Amino acid sequence: MPVKVSIGRRGIIADHPIAVKVGLDIIEDGGNIFDTAISVSAALSVVQPQMSGPGGDGFILGFLDDEVIAYASSGASPSGFDTDRYLEEKPTRGPLTVTIPGLVYLWGYLYENYASLPLEKLLKPAIDLAYNGFYAGWLLSSSSKAYEIDLDSYEWRRYFKGLKLGDLVVNKELARTLKLIASRGWREFYEGELAEEMVAQLREQGVGVCIDDFRNHRGIEVKPLKLEADDQILYELPPNTQGVATLQSITALYELGMSRLAFDDSERIKAWSKPIERIYWFRDTFLGDPGFMKIDIEDYKTFSSIEKLQQIEACRDPPSGIGDTTFFVVSDSDVILGFIQSLFHPFGSGLIAGGFPIQNRGVGFAKERGLPNSPAPCKKPLHTLSILAIENEDRKYIVGCVGGDVRPQLHLRVYENIFIYKMNPVEAVDAPRFMYTVPRGIQKVIVEEPLKPPRLSSSIEAVQVGYYGSPGYVHVAVLDKGRTLLASDPRSEGIALAIR
Repeated sequence: MPVKVSIGRRGIIADHPIAVKVGLDIIEDGGNIFDTAISVSAALSVVQPQMSGPGGDGFILGFLDDEVIAYASSGASPSGFDTDRYLEEKPTRGPLTVTIPGLVYLWGYLYENYASLPLEKLLKPAIDLAYNGFYAGWLLSSSSKAYEIDLDSYEWRRYFKGLKLGDLVVNKELARTLKLIASRGWREFYEGELAEEMVAQLREQGVGVCIDDFRNHRGIEVKPLKLEADDQILYELPPNTQGVATLQSITALYELGMSRLAFDDSERIKAWSKPIERIYWFRDTFLGDPGFMKIDIEDYKTFSSIEKLQQIEACRDPPSGIGDTTFFVVSDSDVILGFIQSLFHPFGSGLIAGGFPIQNRGVGFAKERGLPNSPAPCKKPLHTLSILAIENEDRKYIVGCVGGDVRPQLHLRVYENIFIYKMNPVEAVDAPRFMYTVPRGIQKVIVEEPLKPPRLSSSIEAVQVGYYGSPGYVHVAVLDKGRTLLASDPRSEGIALAIR
C-alpha cells in the first residue's frame, strides 16, 4: 500500500521531506511541538513558495492534553480596496485579490505562548534554505510551468518563472526577510521597517494598502465548532472559514441514512449530489467575515438545520477551485497539532513583497453585493482553510488536506472511511474517492477508479479518473495512548516520519 505511514511517540507529517527533516532536527535539539510547528511552517514557506509563505494566512487546531486549542490568523482586504472595480473585473490574480498576510502573526502567537527555543533558532533552517538554495521538486516545477500564462504579467516572473525539476532555487531576498523577523522579532513584519518596505512594494504593484493595514492585523484565539456524531466528538474551525460545512456533511451521513450504502455502490455517489449542493448553497449564502454574518453559526452545525432554511438565491458565481495549500501535523505523546497555511491559488496574487508571493485570498469574496461575503475594504473573505479534529474514548484524530472548496468533502471521505466503512487510517487515506468539484448548478463529480460513476441526470457531469487521479490530498494523524500514527496521502509529495 503506497500510503506513507509511520508510528512513534513523536512525529511529523508534512508536504515536503525537507520540512519534515527540519522539524525532526528541532525535536532532537530539545524543541517542543510548538517550536517544531514554527520551524516546519517556515521551511515549507521556502521550499513550497507556490503553496504558502509569509504572504499567506495560517490556522491551527489540535489537542493539548485534554484541551482543544484553535487559532485563526487570516487577513482582511486593504483599506484602499476598490469594491466597484472588483465587482466589475472579478479578478483571480493581481492587486485587487490581495489581503493582508496572517501567517507570521500565527508564528508570533505560538512563539510567545508556547515556544521554548529562541526565534532565531527556529527560523534558521528556513533562512539557510532560502539563502543557500534547495532543489525544486516536481510540485514546484510543474506549478511554475502550469501557471506561467496566468502570472507572467506580474512580479512573479522575476522569481519563479521557468523553474524546472532539480533546479537550484535561491532566494536571498526572502532570506533577508526571515533574518529580520528572527533578529528583530515577529512584529517587525507588521510594525517595523520591514512592514514599511513591503507596503511600498505592494503599492508599486497597484495594491491600495497602507502601513496601518499591517499594523491593525490581528490573529485571534477561536472557539472551535463542536458537535457529537455517533460516538465521536467533532471539532472544526468557525467562520470566516468553511469549517461548518464539514460538520454538516458528516451529520448528513447519519440523518439521511447514507451509511446504509456500500462503499463501492455507485448510487452512493449520486446520493450525495443534493446534500452537497445544499451544504455549499448554505456556505455561499450565509458565511463570511463573522462581523458581517446575520446568523448564529452554532444553530447550523447539522444538515437537518440547514434543510429547514428557505431556499434563496446565493452568489451565482461558481466556487473558485481547488486552490493550493500546505497542511502538516506535529505530535508527541501529549500534543497533536494540525497546522494549515496557504496563498490560495498557486503563487497567490502573482505579486511579490519581501521576496515571497502575496496571497490572492480576496478571490474568496462573493461577486455581488448584499451577502455576508460581499467584498468591501477592511473585510475578511470567506476562507476555504479548515481542519477536522475528532476524539472518542480511545483516540484523538487530526484530519487536514489540500483541497480548497472541496476540503469539506475530503474530510467527509476520511471520516466515513474510518467510522462507517471501518477502515484503518492508512486504508482511509489510500481508498479511492469521489468529490463534487462543481457542487452547485450543473454539478461536476470526479470519480477515482475502481469506483464507477452512476447513471446521472443532465445536471451532473461525471468524470472518471485513475486511482489517485483526483485533485487534492489528505493527511491523518491519530494519537492513541501516547503513540502517534501518521498517514500521508500518496497523492502528495509529502512524507510521514515518527520517532520514539
